[in-house]
Amino acid sequence: MAAKSSPLSSTDGRMFQPAGLGDSTVGALLRGAETRMRAAGADAPRLTALVLLESASGLSREHLLANPQAGLTPEVGARFNDCVARRCAREPLAYILGEREFYGRPFAVTPATLIPRPETEGLVELALGYLQQLSRLMDPALALDVGTGSGAIAVTLLAEFPRLVVTATDIESSALDVAQANAKRHGVASRLRLIVCDLASALAGPFNLIVANLPYIPSNELDGLQPDVRNYEPRIALDGGTDGTHEIIRLIQCLPRLLAPAGAAFFEIGEGQGPTLEAAVHSVDGSLIPRISRDATGVERYLVVRRSAV
Repeated sequence: MAAKSSPLSSTDGRMFQPAGLGDSTVGALLRGAETRMRAAGADAPRLTALVLLESASGLSREHLLANPQAGLTPEVGARFNDCVARRCAREPLAYILGEREFYGRPFAVTPATLIPRPETEGLVELALGYLQQLSRLMDPALALDVGTGSGAIAVTLLAEFPRLVVTATDIESSALDVAQANAKRHGVASRLRLIVCDLASALAGPFNLIVANLPYIPSNELDGLQPDVRNYEPRIALDGGTDGTHEIIRLIQCLPRLLAPAGAAFFEIGEGQGPTLEAAVHSVDGSLIPRISRDATGVERYLVVRRSAV
């Protein structure tokens, strides 16, 4: 007969009754999930199993690790196993949990939005550095976030810079619903205007700051991406055309209309795309001055375009 397991208390006082079955204990569930996810090729299977059980049970990971022999209710076990099955199918962890941390804040994400990545935090850092310089001259500062998705960039800039007003666009209204929810969650919705349009086609400017994390993966590379990305994240947010620069160049061509004198635009770009994009900037307007900036790993990841004051 299996040893009787101990109950666990959740943070809101509910009791998880002893399961009485070895495969329903915390330790057994975690071990089984780790084995399944490892076989499926999911990364960090041990940590992922713990995160998923934490979410399914409402218990802290410290509590779970301290009570490996404790049993969980069938309802918790069923929720956990469903989440594990989704991860084994290589659905991104962020979609399973419904959120992802970005710049120290939780952001809701759905399959309608790209999952925010650490490289994009570098884009935010560059934009914030520019805003610190601009704050002496402009109050409020006006910013545009093109292709906002979950709103992670726009909401972060608003939360970090109280004298900022942001207009954010996306071609998908379902993505803007997520951005609106994130803006409300972080208390900045009153300074955010959301517009459904292709790039910035519905806007005239001028904006002091423009930020954009547009698709930059070449079309012929999409099928070679990890299944977590290829099969789940929105293709429209990934596909940058033949060489990955198509959407970025389209927005560059709009900068004379959108960017204020002495303004700056910041783009996240793909590795090796810098020369092509710098040439595109030079061909558009002599008042636009491009440079390439590297990310934390040394990769040329950002295009910075400054406009002369006159």
